[in-house]
Order: sequence, then C-alpha cells, then structure tokens
Amino acid sequence: MEEEAEGTAGIQSAETGLRVLLALAHPGPPRMLKTIAQTAGMPPSKAHRYLASLTRLGFADRDPANGRYRLGPAALQLGLVALGNLNPVRIGTAALAALRDEIDETVALAIWGSAGATFVRLEEASRPVTVNAKAGSVMPLLASATGRVFGAYLPPAMIAPMLALEMAQTPRRPDLPHDLPAAEALLAEVRQAGLGRVTGEMMSGIHALSAPVFDHQGRIVAALTALGSAGAFDDRPEGVVAAALRLAAGHASREMGWAG
Repeated sequence: MEEEAEGTAGIQSAETGLRVLLALAHPGPPRMLKTIAQTAGMPPSKAHRYLASLTRLGFADRDPANGRYRLGPAALQLGLVALGNLNPVRIGTAALAALRDEIDETVALAIWGSAGATFVRLEEASRPVTVNAKAGSVMPLLASATGRVFGAYLPPAMIAPMLALEMAQTPRRPDLPHDLPAAEALLAEVRQAGLGRVTGEMMSGIHALSAPVFDHQGRIVAALTALGSAGAFDDRPEGVVAAALRLAAGHASREMGWAG
C-alpha cells in the first residue's frame, strides 16, 4: 500500500492521484490507460487503481465502448470555479513589479474598459520619465503601443466605431494611418510581431512596447506595456525589453489558463 507521508512532504497518495488527473487533462480525444500511465510516470496497473477512484468521485469518466478515459463532470466543475477566480488585474499586477525590477523601465498594466485601453496600474523606473499617463488614462488605438495591441487582438467589430472616430478626429500625420486599410495593415503587423510599438507617435521623445495577455480561450484580457525616453529605452522588437515583456505577458497568460 502506498505510503502517506504528511507534513512538509505532503500526502504521497494524493500527489500520485493528482498526477493521474493531470495526465487526463490534455486536449484531444479520450486517452487509453497505457497513455495515461506513461504520462503520469507509473505502471498501468497502478494508474488503473487511481483512475477507478477518480471515476467514482466524478473526476474521470470511462467510455464503456472503448475503455478510454476523459475528464469527468467534477473536474469540469472544478475547472470552471478556478477560471471564475482568475483576475487579469491581480495576475497582471503581480507580473508588473517583477518586470519593472528586471528591466528598470516604467511599466503599466492596461485592460479594455468602456472608453478603450485603460491603464489600471503603473510602476515607475528608478530614473524619472516624464509621461502624461496614470491609472485611469485611456490610450488611443493607433498612437499608443497599448492601444495597438488591443486593436490587433480584439474582434474588429468591437473596435471599428472607435477606430473610425479616432482617425476622423486625428490630423493627418505621416507616422499614423489615416484610413481603414492602412490601420488594418498596421494592426496586422502588430499581430505578426506579437508586440505593439511606438516611437514618439503619442508623445514626442517617449517610446513604448506592449504585449498582450490572453485568457484560457485565447482572448486578450490585458496588456503589459513598457515605456521610456528615446535614446535610453530599448525599443527594438528583438531587444532586451521586448524579450522581458514577451516572457512576462506569456507567464501572465498561462496564469490565466492560456495554453498557446
């Protein structure tokens, strides 16, 4: 019988059972016992005992026609509760301070609000950067790195009225699109790079990069943005800041359940 070691070591049998449950939690069709056992790193006979218990509790379900296993209704309910507790602001805020400490640049967390891409948290760099932005500031879709990220990943129908209004109200400039095809081309470039980038389009002398945070369905729920003064800020799409930003946004996305 498998030993149960309590205390700091935990309960070994519970951990083993969870390994079997995690082996079930893979996309695709129901899995054979042999495959589950291999993924969990144990003999099929041992995996079978745990699957029997998980099935009785509703965490696993066995198809009587072919003997394959899939997650059961109790696992689905547990997953729905966990997804309901996920909060992009909480998760993004946790990533923000670590990102600021790593790159020593001013960083911000934005979500999509009723008025558009809205900063909800800012962490300042050790060196002063004069930025006319604070919690509650709404970023334009085309002139800001943050807005470009949301514009690139939100459904086109959601941003179309705001995009049209912004272009109509913005004087023509060579560094900004002034019609829908040009705007769509710009947003396609953002999707291809996985980053929004501006080099003074919103505020002269201020450069910025922004990366999307996705939820479990691959929908954008937040953006992490880094910004700084021209000449001191590494705005290269493959630079140090961009790499740190992508890693931080990817980690936050996985915390939100994204598996991409």
